[in-house]
Amino acid sequence: MSRYLTSRRLFLILGSFIVLMIIAGLTLSQTGRRATFPERVLMDVQSAVSSIVYRPVSKLTGFFAGLTNLRQMYEENAALKQEMENYQALRAQLTDAQAENQRLETMLHFYQRTASQLHEIPAAVVGREPSEWNSALTINVGSANGVAPNMAVVAPDGSLVGRVDTVSAHSARVVLITDTELGDGVSALVEASHMQPFGVITGSTSNPGELNLDFLGQIIQLPASQLVGDEVVTSGLGDVFPRGLVIGTITKVIYGAHNTAKAAIVQPAAQMDFLQDVFVVRAQGSTP
Repeated sequence: MSRYLTSRRLFLILGSFIVLMIIAGLTLSQTGRRATFPERVLMDVQSAVSSIVYRPVSKLTGFFAGLTNLRQMYEENAALKQEMENYQALRAQLTDAQAENQRLETMLHFYQRTASQLHEIPAAVVGREPSEWNSALTINVGSANGVAPNMAVVAPDGSLVGRVDTVSAHSARVVLITDTELGDGVSALVEASHMQPFGVITGSTSNPGELNLDFLGQIIQLPASQLVGDEVVTSGLGDVFPRGLVIGTITKVIYGAHNTAKAAIVQPAAQMDFLQDVFVVRAQGSTP
């Protein structure tokens, strides 16, 4: 019996709702008036149902929209990261190209300036051992290119690097001027000084990478200010180094008895730690 009453009650509620919808539908077409009671009931019911359904659906839609935006942001971030990596690689390549271009321009300028006085063979540094960093390096030209022992080797700007020691067909070992066992050293003179004192350049044992200049004869009572900062060049005495190759700059003068300058410390002009390209040179007309 209760089941029958429940079903009947639901039927009456559903029927009443349908009647309200019909009445509201008949009156909704009329505009500019106050809503009737059936209309208000229907609108309240629709509003309640819509608020119950709309909020979860809206949140769910927003959640999926957020996932979509997050994925798009991830893809855009990955694309920007790849572009940044490509940019960094291109920037590094540009920097290398600019540095190489600068070296080649420097080499070309030296070649054009000295082509009438020197026979020049361009070469690249292909080997350098850390254990003898200040002593020797290997270049990629040899006897097949006209290289012979005891030829001078200079940096792209023409500053002295060392001399060829041993030669094979397509490579050669170069002893640097900073080597402490260069043999008899390099005959040099202080060109900027009015006295132009002669001396011998050898590698410094106390300060690796620097040079010692031992003066030949006494320079009596010569103020240090007249030597510090002066340029030291090859004297041309001997068969290895042509005259006028820049060796370096005096940074300190060492005095002996009676205030006489007996030696000096010289900073090499060539950037010894960053050598990539060099010239093997000899005076024009000399026998290799």
